[in-house]
Amino acid sequence: MDILQQFSTALLQARQQKQVTQEQIAWALGVSHATYNAWECGHRLCPYKYIIALINYFNDDHFTRRMVRIMLTLQHKMAGLDKLSEEQLTAWYKKLIAVFTDECEDWLKNITN
Repeated sequence: MDILQQFSTALLQARQQKQVTQEQIAWALGVSHATYNAWECGHRLCPYKYIIALINYFNDDHFTRRMVRIMLTLQHKMAGLDKLSEEQLTAWYKKLIAVFTDECEDWLKNITN
């Protein structure tokens, strides 16, 4: 299953689980119904800011994990990481996680002070 299919399937399942309409989600996100429909039908992937908005809207750990996986896969391909060996890729992601952890710690210190 490609990224677009994974994304649209995740949206459809999350919407059905929350028992809301496409119109309700579109309104909550401030986009047109046609725009949301294109995302859920697999015609387009939405910009990152809307992925974050969808994560907040659905407030569901399973959906959040699916969206994070999709975003990581997109970044992986865009950065050309699919050309690295498994060992190189593991090292790269370990560095990324370390930097991300440090940044989160700094960020948390700043917002709590």
